[in-house]
Amino acid sequence: MSGGLLACLDPRAKLAAFLAIQALLFIPAAGSLSVRLFAVAVPLLALLPFAGKSWRLWLRLLALAAPFLAFLVVSAALQPGAGRTILPRIVLPLLGKSMLVFLTLALFILNEKPGRLLQALRQIGLPRSAVVILAIGHRFAAQWGLELEGVRRAWTARNLTALPKLRRAATLGRALPLFFDRLLENGSHVHDAMISRGFNGSLPYWRRLVFSGRDAVFFALTAMITAAIATLS
Repeated sequence: MSGGLLACLDPRAKLAAFLAIQALLFIPAAGSLSVRLFAVAVPLLALLPFAGKSWRLWLRLLALAAPFLAFLVVSAALQPGAGRTILPRIVLPLLGKSMLVFLTLALFILNEKPGRLLQALRQIGLPRSAVVILAIGHRFAAQWGLELEGVRRAWTARNLTALPKLRRAATLGRALPLFFDRLLENGSHVHDAMISRGFNGSLPYWRRLVFSGRDAVFFALTAMITAAIATLS
């Protein structure tokens, strides 16, 4: 992802900030949960102008979660009068937590370049084999999109939407094994191409991440704000 002052920070500092926010959101709160959610939301929203494309990432994540969140609100609103207390006690806190989880994802994880994030995971102790698998999976993820697009075109070309629902389900059931066979076949081609280019199971050289002064300042501010919210809310 491009742009934004946050993109220049060490991914390890942003991972720590992400984990701290999740701890704040989900540990039991002695005081008012709404006060804590507001206290977490304010600094996160203040960071959005400095985080490049995080606005768009946040809106996309919310759009993906919108059906689930709408279901929660509608189901709570349809409860009988005595049961509507579920809305402020359960649904609204869950909505607030969900939005803040998506916001922290956009700020600290999804707004980071995959290569830097993998290098950070390696430097904090993730086994090399796991990092290699994640790196290959990231590169191979685009193949899923190509295969799904091929399935969609084949489905449209054969006018399978005109079939009865039961026949459509049966046809889809027969097509899924072929879809995964194609994925495995393409995966073996990718592996053969990597071997032919000298891949030996290790990662290529990445520039080692160095924890700089600005990362230390960001980490210290995150720690102080987190401690203040946990103590005062």
